[in-house]
This record gives sequence, structure tokens and C-alpha cells, in this order.
Amino acid sequence: MAAAALITTLDDFEAEYRKGIGYRMPARGGREASLDNIRRFGDGVGDYNPLYRDETHAANSRFGMITAPPIFIYGASIGVAMAINGNIDGRRLSSSFFPMNYAGGEVNFYKTIWLGDRVTATEEIVDVHRKHSERIGDFVLCEALVSYHNQRRELVATKQTLMARYQNLGGGRTIKYDREKKTQVIEESPDPLVFERQRRGAETRYFEDVTEGEEIPPLHKGTYTVTELFLFTHGVVGTGRSPRAALEAEDSKDLGGGGRFDADHARDRRNMPGQFDWGPQRVCWLSQMATDWMGDDGTLKRMQTRVRHPNVVGDTNTIFGKIGRKYRANGENLVELEIYNENQAGLATTESTITVALPARA
Repeated sequence: MAAAALITTLDDFEAEYRKGIGYRMPARGGREASLDNIRRFGDGVGDYNPLYRDETHAANSRFGMITAPPIFIYGASIGVAMAINGNIDGRRLSSSFFPMNYAGGEVNFYKTIWLGDRVTATEEIVDVHRKHSERIGDFVLCEALVSYHNQRRELVATKQTLMARYQNLGGGRTIKYDREKKTQVIEESPDPLVFERQRRGAETRYFEDVTEGEEIPPLHKGTYTVTELFLFTHGVVGTGRSPRAALEAEDSKDLGGGGRFDADHARDRRNMPGQFDWGPQRVCWLSQMATDWMGDDGTLKRMQTRVRHPNVVGDTNTIFGKIGRKYRANGENLVELEIYNENQAGLATTESTITVALPARA
């Protein structure tokens, strides 16, 4: 069989991707919300909220048992397959021509993920948009819709996935962004921060007590390490062995985490200045900021997220936020949180408007 012809221009990629609009792939992936998997997910994102891992604490909550964090859907599937390749034969695409970066999207949460649920994902190609950036030139933003269902066929969540595909910068050039240390952030290991994190927990946060414009206590994620990259890859995404053909095609000796562990591959094929994170990892951090703040009696409703800049090993990350607005709609008491991740240069690398529902005193 003749080898599939590689796509080498952005125009051709956009045209081929557009042909697949409307294609819906069969359900794939899936993960059981077992106690081990929920705890492993928490290890991967650095979230040790007892609501999601301590049986005694969870038994005394309104749920009466351990549930998975809403963002556990990323553990079932990060939902990027259709936004990366569309319906194009993967043999026709190479990162030597077209790297890709996760750009965020909107997530809507509908159902609690109960202990023992099994969540699967279905992806559909939605659209492709031509954009331009001073850093990478012309690129296309590939859009897909991911639907997550449990074993009862209930819709658990939907996620808009946006992936940027652009022409490889070539010559070992990397994406430029501000990494120079300008803030007073303290470089420290993420590990102890996980145990020292303070959260609202069982103390109910009421809608009436929320003030617009009020700042949220920051969430310190420390200096990003290879261990943090590994824990997310293993605990959330999952990783397996790469066949020789895949290693040769991507010119790498280590495609674990999609090549993120291979510094040379990261530079030459993904235009990153070093080993780098999964964009969804930071989305999970922003989600943690919201669930920590709202407490056990709050409900995560929606996330509108923009992943704007890279995060590589050695960068130090802090999550900041404030209360945007509070309002009532459809019988719910809603609060919008403006949350963002900032690196050591004071650069916001990921931003999100997160909507939560809170109980009322009345």
C-alpha cells in the first residue's frame, strides 16, 4: 500500500479539516470513577480535597459518599482527537509541519459523577477558523464538541475543544513568551503545597455572603517539575508504549505524554523552549480554585477557558481570582469567578470565567 501523502501547507490542512465538519466519532475512552481512579486523578492535578478522596468526610457531605470532581471528565478523555486531526488520516499529518497547542474552550457540567460511574466521551467536528498571531503567524483554530455520558446514558458534561494548528517555526525556533522572573513568587516544590492547601470544605458558603469584586485567596502551584508532568500524564491522561513506527515518525526516543518529556522533540516538533505541560492540566487547576472556594455545598456549572501561553518545566505558577458578578437565574444563585494562572513573570497563561451555584440562607 502506498504511503499516505503528507499535508504540508496550512491551506491544505484547513481545507482537509473542513471536509470533516459534522463527523461524529463513536464513543471512545472511558474511565470508571473508582476510588483508586478518583484519587489518582487528584494526584495528577494536585487536588487533595477530602470531598473527593476521604470516605469519612464525604459521608458527612450532602452527597453521602465520595464523588468525583466535576473536571474528572478529563480523566475519562481530554477530548482532543477530533480537534487535532479532524477526520484526516493521521498518517498524513506530522508535527514537523504542524505542531498543535490546546487553546481551551467552554465546559458545561450537568450531572454528578458518582462513585462507580463509568464516563465515556464522544467527539464531533464543529468548525475551523483562520487566525493570526504575532508569535506563530497564521494558524487555524480547530473546534470540536465532546459529549460525556455515564453508563445510565445521562449527559454528564459537554466540552468545546479548541486546538491551534500552525506551521512549524523551523530551525529549532521556539514560541516566545515572557518567562523572566519579575514577581515575588517563591520557587518551591509543588508537593508540600498539596498537603498545606486550605479550602472552604464543609463550611457552607452562602450566596448572600458573596461580594462582587472580592479577591479569592490564591492557589500556589509552585515550580512546575517533571514529576508534575508525569503525575498528570499518568493519573489523568494515561500513557502507553509507543510502537517503533510512531517514534520514527515523530523523531523521538520518548513519546510519553505526547512527546512532552523529550526536550529536543518539544523544541523541534512543538516549538516549545523545554519540556512542557498539558494545557488541560492548567484548566484542572482553575477548576480546583473554584471548587476549593465554593465548598462542599457549591455546584460547578460552567467554565469558559482560554489557554494563552505555554507553561514549561521550571516555570512557577500561581492561581489568582476574584468574584466577577452574582445573579439569580432559572431558580439558581449564580456567581461568576474570574480566575487565571500567572507565571513568575506576571504573565497570565490561562484564564477562565467560572460559574458556580451556591445555596441561599433563606
